[in-house]
Amino acid sequence: MTEVWFRNPHNYVRELAEVRASRIAWDRGLLVKRRIDGIKHTEAYFAGQEWRLLMVGEQGTAEYTWESNHKPVGVYPTWDGTRDDLIMLEEIMLHPLGDDADICNDPNLAEDERPVFGQQHRVVIINLPNLHMHQGRALIRKIKELQEDYPECLLHIHGIYSWRVGFGMGFGATDVDPRTNAGKGKVQLPSGKEMIAEQTVKVPQWVTMLGMKPVDLTREPRNRCIYNIKSALWAADNFMDNVAFASRSANHVPDITSVVAKPVQTVSKNPITKPSLPVQPTDKINCDTCSLQNNCKYYRSGSVCSVPGSEPAELAKHFKTRDADMIIDGLGTLLALQARRLDRGVADENVYGELDPEVTKIANQLFTNGTKLAKLLNPALNGGARVQVNVGTGASVAAVQASTPNQVIGSIVRELESRGIPRERITPEMVGNLLAEMSGANAAPLAIEGHVVSNEE
Repeated sequence: MTEVWFRNPHNYVRELAEVRASRIAWDRGLLVKRRIDGIKHTEAYFAGQEWRLLMVGEQGTAEYTWESNHKPVGVYPTWDGTRDDLIMLEEIMLHPLGDDADICNDPNLAEDERPVFGQQHRVVIINLPNLHMHQGRALIRKIKELQEDYPECLLHIHGIYSWRVGFGMGFGATDVDPRTNAGKGKVQLPSGKEMIAEQTVKVPQWVTMLGMKPVDLTREPRNRCIYNIKSALWAADNFMDNVAFASRSANHVPDITSVVAKPVQTVSKNPITKPSLPVQPTDKINCDTCSLQNNCKYYRSGSVCSVPGSEPAELAKHFKTRDADMIIDGLGTLLALQARRLDRGVADENVYGELDPEVTKIANQLFTNGTKLAKLLNPALNGGARVQVNVGTGASVAAVQASTPNQVIGSIVRELESRGIPRERITPEMVGNLLAEMSGANAAPLAIEGHVVSNEE
């Protein structure tokens, strides 16, 4: 379960108050720019509600509540993803500021910048790089690992729009902006998928589950904003779980006039809303490429399939995430490690003239993980397709049929070394890009040509 806060509600605060979603996160700079007193603003719109307010800034993130009498209940450290390093983040996660009596009583710090003794152990993450790029994915994966290593520290991811990161990676808290998409005619489903409001007729179960109808979402931005608020609240509780919610129920008719954020839900037994749907060879691998996604209650944006019995479900369990990018990067790291170990093992076999069963085991693991990675990169490989790789090295071209683990590792290592890359510097990105080329998927140019050969050829 992830805490969800609502970011900078200068143009949708009435909708928040109506839905009784009373956790607010303001950027300090925006409060100054718009000349808003964050505390008085919250008191005015959420009178009678148990509200919480965060004021996020580089100098620290101050929290106020409905009963704190205009004094912060905590001032949490803020970590900047473009300026600070991971060593600093781990340090502040390891040593809670609320336990430091000296800094909590420092008279030289302003009240809204001074930690409160005994405060919650929360760290706010700001200014993350583009999470669609390799650098951003690698950073967020490291931050995710720190959250797992220090579960007593609540990491709050601020300023992002990706629900797959905010709700799908086990962070303690995140904040969202439901109004921007609503103003553009879009909604964000509880599964994290953005969709034009008119297209929600294709996925009515994701709308009716929150007490609304697709037709409501096409009328005005206010309705879409309310839907996005309710959607975020549902995702905060359920995004990481497989919830076979009932899309239709004789005992529960959606009430579009209700302001209840999370209507009572009944549960069905089937994750698919329509029975006997044909399953394609590329299905049940990656949610975003699956033909069943509009009818699957387990669908999550950017995730691998978690339907019981699917192959990626085991990967998600191993890597403790359903995020496809995180799993692909993790498999790339694992493959690079296994590649180096296998190459050393084969070299030792050549020296001693004896076969080592451990080398065979590593080779089989490499081949298995390489196949899984290739399927995630290109689901069309599902069903037993073989991968043929043509590795260009100057004037000569060596065609390698990827039928054995040794040939797979040989082609990878030789190609990377031929480009002047030392074996010990092989990175997950290099391995992933090379395997993407092997599978026929798009990747960064590596001067490798490849194509998929079906079993009939």
